This record gives sequence, structure tokens and C-alpha cells, in this order.
Amino acid sequence: FSLILSQSVSSIVLKPLEQLLTQVRQMASTIFQSVTDMEVVMKEEAKDDRSEESVEDAKKFGNETQLLAKVVQKLAVISEITMNKPVLDAQTLQNLAEGDRAVISGFQGTIQDTEFADRGDVENGLDMEAIELAQRAMVENAGLSMELIDSWNLNPLELDKARNHVAAMYFCSSHNHGVEFDSVVMGNFLSDAESGYVKSAPYHNWFHAVDTTHGVYRMLQLCAADAYLTREERYAVLVSAVCHDIGHPGLNNGFLVETSHELALRYNDKSPLENMHCSKMFELVGQARCNIFSTLSKTQYHEVRKVCVEAILHTDNAQHFSMIKDVQMLYEVNSDLWDASRNLFLQEDEPCLAQEAIECLRLPDNRKLVLNLTLHTSDISNSMKPFRISRIWAWQVLEEFFVQGDAEARLGVPVQALNDRNTVNRPFSQVGFIEFLVSPLIFAAMKILPATEHLAVQMLMNARSWQKQWEAEGKVPPSDSDKKLLNERIIKMENKFRTSQAGKNPPEKLERN
Repeated sequence: FSLILSQSVSSIVLKPLEQLLTQVRQMASTIFQSVTDMEVVMKEEAKDDRSEESVEDAKKFGNETQLLAKVVQKLAVISEITMNKPVLDAQTLQNLAEGDRAVISGFQGTIQDTEFADRGDVENGLDMEAIELAQRAMVENAGLSMELIDSWNLNPLELDKARNHVAAMYFCSSHNHGVEFDSVVMGNFLSDAESGYVKSAPYHNWFHAVDTTHGVYRMLQLCAADAYLTREERYAVLVSAVCHDIGHPGLNNGFLVETSHELALRYNDKSPLENMHCSKMFELVGQARCNIFSTLSKTQYHEVRKVCVEAILHTDNAQHFSMIKDVQMLYEVNSDLWDASRNLFLQEDEPCLAQEAIECLRLPDNRKLVLNLTLHTSDISNSMKPFRISRIWAWQVLEEFFVQGDAEARLGVPVQALNDRNTVNRPFSQVGFIEFLVSPLIFAAMKILPATEHLAVQMLMNARSWQKQWEAEGKVPPSDSDKKLLNERIIKMENKFRTSQAGKNPPEKLERN
């Protein structure tokens, strides 16, 4: 019934409205052409007349015409995002090679509105400077450096159990968000969360949890999130990162649904993994020894819980392309504001956004979007890390896919295309992952959060590195035509980056971060 209703709404409402907007755009184009011709005539007449009044009238007429053209152009862009093609439409998917479709297929296997309140850190009596100094001492005593912590070179896979625990404690520390908690309770929470991860999972394990939490910590710092997210929201998204994949069996949602797994039955095939992660997180917090929310008021707890649930549910890759559209819409509706804010950011040494941008991000729906975007981007950020680290994680996630593929073969269910260890070309699959999935997200994100631009730069460098590996390491050397096609795909990505960042150096000339 729901499918029939959806199709009916589409045919009765959306399609006619889309046709109407198309006609409006065509008519507007004709009108603007006529008006432009009139403007030229007026300017010529003004030159002949030479009167100040005539010249001024011509200028006003031209300015108003340009403004009207800009408004209609903006409406056309918004219409394109909301009603026309999805990020990857059916025609695009049909034209993709089987391997590229496999990448997308394998990948994709409400917060209460509250006003932003800049309560500061004095309210709860926390001495942030003292807490930060103590946390830094803890990091250094564990044999880690703050230089490593505050960079994208940190790789939890290369740290032992104790150092990963210390790193996670630092990321969740009060000086990073302003919410008070018992450090012993936080230690218990992190230890029990680690125990909740499946050690045998090649990718979705405790190391990935620490890595994602590090990504959230970095994004909050670099994007000056304290200016537009509340203390409770920043705390919530950090601890959500800790538990965002807790209990993950190393099998994706598609497998669980296909095999009628217990989790798929429990959650009616709707984000079974993500629902389970949320449930396990709050089962953990429900224990007094792990209740990291015990210092919150009832109202604050409900706020934090909503953020945690919403953010973790949006790590389901089925939400990926709708999130991209939401970010694109936020930019297009306020493009002049975001462009001005980006220019300010480029002029400042410290993380900074224009006040108008901050006010826009403080709106409840926009805060919710940024929180979800922050966790999801951090969750899939491996392709945006330095290539040495990116390669290690790529091998881990592919091995997890292959283990699932082996299980699918044993059970006699369809082997998902990206899961066949005998047919998947590893370097080539990573270029597809970057091109179709990561790049649309980060290209949209950096328009409203300019501090993430360097992640896009590194991502493009990684695509080139994967291209070189593909050309050099394949069992069957690629043909010249195949090399040309892949090179053109990467060039297209680089051009998209340059187009959105006009006036800046091309990515290969920018420094690695």
C-alpha cells in the first residue's frame, strides 16, 4: 500500500510540479533574454542622452534584472536537488561498470527542537584549563604525543590496548565539550564498550570505534563547533562515536535481511545493525558503574539520548545520499552566506566562521544535520586519511567483505558483488568508493564547513595513489583504454573540487595535512 501511495503522490503532485517549474524556468529564460536586450537598448539611449537621470535608471534596471535572474536561478538549483535526480540516478547507475555498481551496492548493504544556549563553562564550575592540562599529561605519560593526537596521522591499529584507552579518554574529556562526568565511570564505560565489540571482526572493531571518535574530535575542533553546538550535543556525538558500531558482527544489513537474522527480524529489516548499536549503548549506560550521563538533568539526558540515537541511526549507509542532499540544500538556500563565511575562514589563522553562518548553524534542524554529518563523515573518513593509513584500513574493510562473501557462498545466498575475494580488484574498488560515495559527501560538507576541505584534498591524492597501484599491481595489466577511462574519472573529480573552490590552488599543489 505504501508503495502505491508513494507512486500516486509522485504522479499526482511531484511530477506536475516539476513540469511546472521547468516551464517557469524556460519562460524566465525567455523573459531575461528580452529584458537583457531592453537593457542594452536603454544603455545605448542613456549614452546618447548623457543625462544623469537616464544613466541612473539604466543602472537600476540592470541591477534589478540581475537580482531577479539570481533568484530564479537559485530556485532552479533547489528544485534540482529536491525534486529531480538523486545523487546517483538510475541512468548513471545503468552506465556504470559492474565493479562500480558493486561498490555502491556493498556500501549501502527526531531530535526535539531546542534553542541553542551558549551557557559557557562557568555554569557547572569546571576548570577547563586544569582538566586539559591533566589530560595532556595523561596522553604524554602513555607515550603518545599531542602532535599525533591533533593530526590525521593517528592510527589506532598501531596502538596497544592501553594507549587506545588513553586516546579515547582524551577525546571524551570534559575540556572538549564542557559536560562534567566522573572519570572513573568514563573509564568503566570505555572498557565495557571495548568488550562489547567483536574482536574477530576485521574492520568493525574497537580500533574502528577509537578511530571514528578521533575523527569526531578532530572535526569538532577544526570546525569550531563550540560556536553553534551545545555542550550536551558535543558530548553526545563524541560518546556516540565510541558505541556507534558496538556489537557489530562483521556482516552488513543486507546479509542480515537476506538470511532472516535475529536482528533483522527484531527491527523489521530497518537499520537492524544501527538500532542494535543504539540499544547496546544505552544498556551499557543503564549500569550505574558505566552511567556517563548521571550528572545530567532529566531534560539534558533526554536531549543527549535523542542526539545519540539520531546520529548512530544515520551511520546506516542507506541514509548516505539523503544526507548529501540535505547538506546541498542547506548550502544552496544560503550560498552567499556560506561563500562569505568561507572567505573569512581562509583569511583567519584560527578556526573561524562568519557570525551569520554561526547563527544559521544554531538553528535546531541545522544542528541536527551537522551532528549527523560529523559522525557519518568520521565513520567513513579512512579514504581521507594519509594514504599509508588509508591503505591499511581499506585492506581491513575488504577482508571483512570477503569473510561475509565466504559465508554467503556457504549458505547458498547471493554473494554481494563486492564480497567475492576472487573477482574484486582492491585498488580499483577504492577509486570507485571515493568517486561515488566519499567525494559527493565531502564536496558538499566543505561548502558549509570549510575546515574539512583538506580532507577532500587528501582524498583526491589517495585516488591518484590507488590509480597507480591498480596500474602496477593488477593480476591482469589494464589496457590503455581502461587506464584512460579511470584517469578521466579522477580528473572529473578534481575538476569538481576546483569548480567549487574557484581561485584556489589545484589539489595536487596543496599541502598534505
